[in-house]
Amino acid sequence: MTPKPILVLGIGNLLLKDEGIGVRVVERMRDMSLPADVEIMDGGTMGIDLIYAIEGRKKVIVIDAVATDSQPGTLYRFTDKDLEHNPGILQSAHEINFPSALRSLQFLGNRPGEIIFIGIKPADMSEGLDLTPVIEEKIPRIIELVMKELGN
Repeated sequence: MTPKPILVLGIGNLLLKDEGIGVRVVERMRDMSLPADVEIMDGGTMGIDLIYAIEGRKKVIVIDAVATDSQPGTLYRFTDKDLEHNPGILQSAHEINFPSALRSLQFLGNRPGEIIFIGIKPADMSEGLDLTPVIEEKIPRIIELVMKELGN
């Protein structure tokens, strides 16, 4: 099956409360009406294997927890260029190193045309299956931001 040009990718670990925000968002988006050229993917904790999911795409929108000094629930939008200058911003519980993955794709000539990250500062990343209320209530806003990136 040929990958669709645009990928919305939720990453994170569902066993660590707010660290699973990316996966929780794409779970909700699966029930939405999306443009025909958009694919939704639960990247979970796939790590470096995500290279195969993002290679050659026109656009990739990644949803994940971010490591910042801000208040829990603070939302961020940044690009792969921003990530190259601040690689520690993505939480590390799922062990993907996006800057390294992107350099590999660049070398292979398969780097996506555009990569957008929508991140949120988690409140709690201890063991547990549920998002904290402050993060749970941000899911509709995160979906709005993704839809804006899709031009909807």
